[in-house]
Amino acid sequence: MSPDKPAGAGAGDGRPAGPRASDADRERFAGELHEHFAEGRLSLEELQRRLDLVFAAQTLIDLYELTSDLPHPGPQLPRSSGVESRRQNRRRPWWPFG
Repeated sequence: MSPDKPAGAGAGDGRPAGPRASDADRERFAGELHEHFAEGRLSLEELQRRLDLVFAAQTLIDLYELTSDLPHPGPQLPRSSGVESRRQNRRRPWWPFG
């Protein structure tokens, strides 16, 4: 599915091609489209058109194809490093003075 192709255009026999999209998946992709709009990559008309297609999408492939021409965010790194969390979890030896 391209941004101009209707959602759910899967295998041609009425079955969706690929894993089904959940409401949470659709919401996540809608959020990404709003971010791209805020950054100036999409016009208001393009945002509305793509949002209509996002909420009509049946599969994850449909959703990815709707955003294939836009940069995707990289992997999210944890807020604290593993070293920092290990230091916080390390037990201190018992010492009654100070």
